[in-house]
Amino acid sequence: MRRTIIKPAHLRKGDTVGIVCPASAPFEQGDIEFTYEWLQKLGLRYKTGKHIFDSYSDMAGPDEDRLRDLHTMWADRDVQAILPLRGGNGCARLLPGLDFELIKRNPKIIIGYSDLTALINAVHQQTGLITFHGPMGGSFFRSSYSYHFFNRALMSNRPLGLIVDPIPSDLWNPRYPPPRMVLAEGRARGPLVGGCLTLIKELMGTPWELDTDGKILFLEDLREEPHTIDRILTQLLLAGKLQKAKAIILAEFVACKPGDSKRESFDLNHSVETIFRERLSRLGIPVVYGLRCGHGHDQLTLPIGVTASLEAHRGKVKLKIEESATT
Repeated sequence: MRRTIIKPAHLRKGDTVGIVCPASAPFEQGDIEFTYEWLQKLGLRYKTGKHIFDSYSDMAGPDEDRLRDLHTMWADRDVQAILPLRGGNGCARLLPGLDFELIKRNPKIIIGYSDLTALINAVHQQTGLITFHGPMGGSFFRSSYSYHFFNRALMSNRPLGLIVDPIPSDLWNPRYPPPRMVLAEGRARGPLVGGCLTLIKELMGTPWELDTDGKILFLEDLREEPHTIDRILTQLLLAGKLQKAKAIILAEFVACKPGDSKRESFDLNHSVETIFRERLSRLGIPVVYGLRCGHGHDQLTLPIGVTASLEAHRGKVKLKIEESATT
């Protein structure tokens, strides 16, 4: 039985966005000026967390300070959405201290990707609140595609509908992989969940382990060697996580060719595409590869928990977000 879903209100001009850093701090403090400018173009105001420029190891301050900023924004009645500045590391460390009852009493938009995978999926599973996997404060304006879907997802109460691909910047040098490569045909309908593969693995065996049962699962990652991706997929298969999904969408796996990580690489490494075909194409569910979502230049905004449908047939892929994510 599907749990009760809570939908946040969509953003309107004049609303206030709370800017926080639950993971790592911005690399260049001056970058935040671009975020301010683009929020103003959307007609939005902003508040900043007290600790967004703090530093503690590779995180924006100690756990208790990052957590305090999150709770402060969630309790602030003047803040309608929470916009992290970047990923990096640290969100999973906050989960044991996160006040899910506070979040449930004050439903509002939260969006992020990469390390935020831990936060947005845990919040949805614990509270029923629809959350968003998409660009953060430092990246929603990096391409017209990212900006378009960020705007549509957060500033409207209509379903996103059919998902289209970015217009190619160069017809003579197409980006790999194609955005809708079919690895296994089929049809599926169910709630969307997912995010960064590494973070989904990190939550295995915890109270916030990702629930994939009956879901359309999307996965992406950055700078992981193919053999590492194979090991993570093997772990998820051994745990029955991938078999329980209704469909799998493999988004962009940026800089995941052998040696791209600048760490350990194997001389006889497969490509990630080969690993995806070998590990996932015989699960009996539709599997597609290449959706522009995650760490790439063009970033979709996908609502976590809403109903979507996927059709993959004869090399054609149709992804539709059927349900509105906001009120």
